[in-house]
Amino acid sequence: MMIKLCLDTQKFSKKPTEEEIAKIAARIGCHVKEISVKDFAKSIIIPNGKTYSPSVFKNGQRSIKNWISQQIFVVDIENDSLENVLDTCERVNLFPSFIYTPFNSDSGFKMVFVMDEVIQDIRVRNLVIRSLLEVFPQAKTETRDPSRIIYGGREVIYENFSYVESIPNLIFAACSVIRNSTNASRNMYNFCRDIGIDMENGYPKFFTFHDEKDMPEVNSSNVYVSMTKKCKSFINNIYNSTLFSHMGYVIYFCYNNTQDCFFEKENDFAPRFDIKKENTETYLIKDYPFENLYKNCQLYREAIDGEYWLHHNEMFGLMSNLLKIKGGVTKVDKILNSREEYKVKNYSWLVMKNQILKGKYAPSRCESYCPFIKDCKHGINMIEQGKLFKGRIQVVGKRKTKSIEEARKELSNIVSKIIASPQKGIYVIKAPAGLGKTEEYINACIDNKLTIAVPTHKLKDEVSERLTKAGVHHYVVPQLPDIEPEKRNKLDRLYDTGSFKGANMYLRQLAKENEVIAQYIKDLRRVKKSENQTILTTHQRIFFEKDFNDTLIIDEDIVLNGMFPISSMSIQDMAILSQLVYLDPEFSPLKKLTDFMFKLITETPEGMVLKTPNYFMLCAKEVEKLVVKNDLITTNVLGFLNSSHFVKVTGRNGNEQVLFINKRDLPDKKVIIFSATANEKIYKMVFGQNMKFYDIGDVEHIGEIWQVPIRAFSKLSIHRNNKEMMDIANALINRYNPNSKVITYRGYFNDISEPSMSFWNSAGRDNLKGQNITVIGTPHINPYSYLLFASVLGLDVRLNESKVMYQPVSRGNYNFYFNTYSSNDLLREIQFYMIESELVQTVGRARAITEHCKVLVLSNYPVPGAEFISLTQREVKKFIRI
Repeated sequence: MMIKLCLDTQKFSKKPTEEEIAKIAARIGCHVKEISVKDFAKSIIIPNGKTYSPSVFKNGQRSIKNWISQQIFVVDIENDSLENVLDTCERVNLFPSFIYTPFNSDSGFKMVFVMDEVIQDIRVRNLVIRSLLEVFPQAKTETRDPSRIIYGGREVIYENFSYVESIPNLIFAACSVIRNSTNASRNMYNFCRDIGIDMENGYPKFFTFHDEKDMPEVNSSNVYVSMTKKCKSFINNIYNSTLFSHMGYVIYFCYNNTQDCFFEKENDFAPRFDIKKENTETYLIKDYPFENLYKNCQLYREAIDGEYWLHHNEMFGLMSNLLKIKGGVTKVDKILNSREEYKVKNYSWLVMKNQILKGKYAPSRCESYCPFIKDCKHGINMIEQGKLFKGRIQVVGKRKTKSIEEARKELSNIVSKIIASPQKGIYVIKAPAGLGKTEEYINACIDNKLTIAVPTHKLKDEVSERLTKAGVHHYVVPQLPDIEPEKRNKLDRLYDTGSFKGANMYLRQLAKENEVIAQYIKDLRRVKKSENQTILTTHQRIFFEKDFNDTLIIDEDIVLNGMFPISSMSIQDMAILSQLVYLDPEFSPLKKLTDFMFKLITETPEGMVLKTPNYFMLCAKEVEKLVVKNDLITTNVLGFLNSSHFVKVTGRNGNEQVLFINKRDLPDKKVIIFSATANEKIYKMVFGQNMKFYDIGDVEHIGEIWQVPIRAFSKLSIHRNNKEMMDIANALINRYNPNSKVITYRGYFNDISEPSMSFWNSAGRDNLKGQNITVIGTPHINPYSYLLFASVLGLDVRLNESKVMYQPVSRGNYNFYFNTYSSNDLLREIQFYMIESELVQTVGRARAITEHCKVLVLSNYPVPGAEFISLTQREVKKFIRI
């Protein structure tokens, strides 16, 4: 660990003379040195014996007014033994990095404490000094001087160079000493008055928290916030740091404690302040199943049974969790009485218990204190080991990630290997958005003639630009040009009814009088006839048009976005088709078929998925001809008649309709699918076991993804209580991601959402790259879509298996409550696949892997790689009131 201080260059083997001291004092402010703790210790003892000042000063001028920062603090002890001092350290769990003896003393020594952050606020420096003097009252008062110079010494008599201390641990230690004193309440008040911190429940008012996302709401103007995890000097090692070194903290200084107080008057190191005292209520977790904790947590089980001897930091970790629970005091008392050896420290641990009960200490995370961390499949903290809370997502185990450099190299190797292979088949590469998939297949086009299919025409145009810049000659399948509204409506009706042949015939008719349409058709024909050329097209085109290339690249998930389209047909349109058959003698052979189909639809119970009869394959041309001739049919009748499965439902307007699913096959060639959301289990069911599936895995993010799962923000919940949902969303955005772009369902939260982007309309789009975005919602789709998809995969779904209930579920490293299927694992897998795919796609628009940005997700379905913010309903209501 590197520290910064002022270190003189002259060596001494004894204390400098008055004349030498004067010269050192004049120059030392200019000798700023960045050095390791171990090398610093060597530089100040014989044979080096250099003089130093723990602080750094402005313009190299050593004075209180020029104080800038400090990371080491030196306590001078006289007339006490090293053994007694170390006993004190052990008792309060406060340790120096090293101790050395001065030149001119046989009975004294200097304790050097190294902080886990650089202190740049002189109020906090004062707090550190006053805390150290409370713990070591025998220390010299010169310690208070921010501009003091300190002489070297003879030898190091104690060392633990990798150890660092934290501000919260210092405060905790000082408060423990004060609570063990006579007149503890008065002494605590004097301590808080001296350091200028308001009091809460009889203690200094400060909070600890684990991450920036967990930081408490700050409503006071005179607070100091430190996020230690982001400090450059922080050592992430739980065995060589304090209880709180993984935490940030908030200190509530009193109104008149400003930094100017310390700079106004030289040598006044102890100003006194007007502090405020208050008492607040602590809310405990109710109805906690301690029996589950006993079963799931080895440390708790062995501690309460007296089988494991708890050290100081382990006892603190247990208490900081158990004392947040109603009934936790009883469990702590049982642990304290479980071993005879605890009686020696019983009083100090009772003080610890009282301090945690009244203070605002975040529950310690398992990884920061548990000795069984490597043997246990643990969550974030002990509380979550015993209970899965509704509205929270429990992370079990540690997420394994790789660097973006490693992931890109792996992706490149996989693509090169597949391109070089002569074997046809389906190759799926699952890689996160922003990793460089587009760049890989563009590079592949330099030496190979490939067909590239992307989700949208907009993305097709973007890829075309990049191909051109890379020097790749290519053909682009054109987009249908704008035409007159009346003609466009007729064309859309043909597409909507599934009459693609009829639409093509109509386009050829329009081309006779419209040069733009004629050029469009000419460009389409040129692409179809092209050989030995790279072709750029869309997902929808690859199912209807062939080309001569041997390899097809598909960008984004084609299973959900093309192979299994789900559409609807009005039952009224089926009735109209049946009537038209009766009225037109030309189509009389179709009477029995249309009657049978209409009867099947009307008599089928609502919600039952059936396989669609394929009788109409024999007379498809006649049916399409009839549909084209009659404008009364407006929904996709032809698509239904050619579908795989269907289900009858009642639409929002109360009219009965049929939902159906089609199955399309990919071309018989080498197909490479790039997707951030591909589900290996589902893909194997679609393509068979011979499919090759490559998963890049989780990749480290440069940006941040935070998720608040307290509400689902489903369409239904927003419909039921739009104002409350809007208030909660606005409060959470203002708290965690202000001024961010909002993506949600189309037509919802219009006052705050992006008009041009929504769920199911974001795939591949790059216009929000590097921007802070908020994604609101859990993108459920019609439950019948899950049943249809399951049926086309070969699952015979029974009605009792399609019931949905709110229940605890596990997926990957996550445990959470969710509305899902309770008795059919495949239906649940399909549901999770579809929801996760849309969430991941939408979150990926910010490109958090490669960009310094923040994504906030308001949904109760876990986004892989997100950090979760756990809130209670009480806290949510508090947000709304603020």
